[in-house]
Amino acid sequence: MIIETDISLEGNSISLIPLEMKYKELLFEALKSPDVWKYTWREVNTVEDLEQIIMIAVNNKKDGKQIPFIVKDKLTGQVIGTTRIGDIDKVNRNVEIGWTWLSPEVWKTKVNTECKSLLLKYCFEELKVIRVQFSVSGQNLRSQKAVERIGATKEGTFRKHRVKADGTIHDNIFYSIIDSEWESVKERLIYLLEKKY
Repeated sequence: MIIETDISLEGNSISLIPLEMKYKELLFEALKSPDVWKYTWREVNTVEDLEQIIMIAVNNKKDGKQIPFIVKDKLTGQVIGTTRIGDIDKVNRNVEIGWTWLSPEVWKTKVNTECKSLLLKYCFEELKVIRVQFSVSGQNLRSQKAVERIGATKEGTFRKHRVKADGTIHDNIFYSIIDSEWESVKERLIYLLEKKY
């Protein structure tokens, strides 16, 4: 499995382009609502907080551990969020899709579905992975439903897996899609992207 970490992926309504530090202000503007971070183990109140997250992602990209993206609206050109492929395991041909934070303005639209469609297609058809994993906070019912909606299988719960800066403790729920399921998941994603919201 050869990993190219500086790729762009084009959808109908969004583009996924390489995450770079130069986007930090635009990204903060899109993600400054506390609702974005409510169910994460991260605390983002300032551009500097977000800069730390970007720095880690960029360093992981240099090491070939992650492929982080900016999510851009193709119609407006606006930065509306970020997502990435991470936990890249070349030996076992496994990856995780996550670290997806989107502006509340695009919640309940096709943006997240299109992000997942582009990333899954790249993982299964280009990287030739055999398993894609998702992990979601046990408190984040909206994200759990979103992952289940695209056809991921719930595998189990890591109890008391994450501690937030404020001391609250989260379970972490794991889902996956495997290569033999990709064709049916792809059909489902096409259906979801074609239907009206």
